[in-house]
Amino acid sequence: MSINGKYVYSIELATTQDAKDMVAIATKLKGKILLKSGTKFTINAKSLLGVIYAKKLNWSDIKLICDFDYYHEFEKFIITEYSIPLRIYDKKGKT
Repeated sequence: MSINGKYVYSIELATTQDAKDMVAIATKLKGKILLKSGTKFTINAKSLLGVIYAKKLNWSDIKLICDFDYYHEFEKFIITEYSIPLRIYDKKGKT
């Protein structure tokens, strides 16, 4: 979804390994990539320390904000409008 020229996705980082994998992807991409929780906190998604710290604080409602459309790169972390993590279910709804 694009908001004010930025691409915004709801994501879930279930494990510390998810956080590491997400940062590894983000660091290879162009432009600003941020994680935001509500209106209070925003961190650079390319910062491993920042992302792991956010994970430890149990951020909820995490948004990934990108300058470019990186949906496919972050697809395994993106939560659909039905709040079903894409990395758990296949197209038939089976795990």
